[in-house]
Amino acid sequence: MAEETKYAVVRTDNMTGTDVAADLISLRYTDENSKPADIENGNVVKLDGLMENSREVYKAVTPSKATQLSDIALVASVEIMANERKRNLDEFINKADARPARGYRLHDGDVFGVTKEALSGEIAPAKGNLVELDASTKLKVVKTATSGSTQVGVIENVEIAGRYTYYVIRIKK
Repeated sequence: MAEETKYAVVRTDNMTGTDVAADLISLRYTDENSKPADIENGNVVKLDGLMENSREVYKAVTPSKATQLSDIALVASVEIMANERKRNLDEFINKADARPARGYRLHDGDVFGVTKEALSGEIAPAKGNLVELDASTKLKVVKTATSGSTQVGVIENVEIAGRYTYYVIRIKK
C-alpha cells in the first residue's frame, strides 16, 4: 500500500489573530494562472486584495522572497476532515473547492509552530536558524540572512508533541 502524502501541521501558539479579530482573515489561494489551488496549513501567502465580489475573502498568491511582511498571512485553518477515515492533522489540506482558508496576519513577537513540511532550505531546521520568505509558500530556513529576502523570524525552539516535531518561530521584523 502506498504511503499517503503528509501535509504540514501548524500551531498558533501566540498569534495576535487568536484574540484580535482584525488580524484573522479568510482567504482563497490561487496559483500563477489565478486558478483556485490547494494550500497546506503552515504555509504563507501574499494577500492580493479582496476576491472579486467579496467583502471578506482575500485573494492569496505565492509571495516573492522580497514581499513585505505586512502583506503576508500564515495559513492556519481548523482541520475539519471531510473523509471520516482521516484523523491525523498531517492528512489535512485546504482544498481549492472547499470553504475559504483561515489566515493570520503576522506581527512582531507573534509565535507559531510548524512541522518540517512547511519549511524549505538546505539545512536541517534548528534553534537559532533564521526564517525568511522565498519565492514559494514554504518558509525558507537559513543560517545567515539572504540578501534580498524578507526575514520572517527566528526558530526559537524545537518541540516534540506526540507524533509531530514543531519548529517554533518567533516573528522578528
